[in-house]
Amino acid sequence: MNFSDKQYKRLKKLFDNPENVLVVHWARQNLKDNSGGFTPRITAIFVQSLDESTNRYFAIHLEAEKIGLIPEDIETYYDQLEEQILKDFNEFVREYNNCEWVYWDSDDPHSGFEATNHRYQVLVNKEDQNLVEIPVHKRVNLNSCLKEIYGVNYESIPQLDNLMKSNNDGQLKSDVLSIQDEARAFKNADFSGILQSIKSKADFLIEVIRKAVDKNLSVRNKNLIYRIGKFFSHPIMIGIAWLCTVISLIVAFF
Repeated sequence: MNFSDKQYKRLKKLFDNPENVLVVHWARQNLKDNSGGFTPRITAIFVQSLDESTNRYFAIHLEAEKIGLIPEDIETYYDQLEEQILKDFNEFVREYNNCEWVYWDSDDPHSGFEATNHRYQVLVNKEDQNLVEIPVHKRVNLNSCLKEIYGVNYESIPQLDNLMKSNNDGQLKSDVLSIQDEARAFKNADFSGILQSIKSKADFLIEVIRKAVDKNLSVRNKNLIYRIGKFFSHPIMIGIAWLCTVISLIVAFF
């Protein structure tokens, strides 16, 4: 079994128990905008199960609204608000630790699980005694899976944006912002725009998984191994193979 088959089967297996598969996406502050620290803030997190029966939002402005802060005062309490969403997300992870977690690796050290864990240690607990980490074998890096199936350069960078365009008539889906635009939205206090963006991205990740499993995901560049496999799995080629087998058996018999 090659890597392509292995990753395809891994994605297909996710649908055995879709309610226990969680798709997660983050938004973060611009690296240069966090004057209080070296790493960018986690500004929002959205989690949704593969069957869409579970969904949870974690966001700085939602926490601000819970405690009655007016929009003009939110920036003053960014540390405390981010700390609370990290605590809440950590408890959510504790509750769903046995699930499989699908995420998009953007090759950015300031986003994803590791960045979230780091910000938790910075703001909540430097000893990370209460930090709940998702086991590596429970993490499914969708971008890495697609690279194994279609080839490393299946889409040009940024791969998520370009993959979305390849499967949406050359356009980003409505409400989707680039990482840079999400950071600008946070700076401009467009909090609802950030949540809409990361939810749309999570929805798209689910669409990608379904299309990859159904073998109808559109990508710009496919590696040779995938092309050969796709060629020989075509119904016409399968029919020709069966016909050749039947002819061989008849010839052998007579």
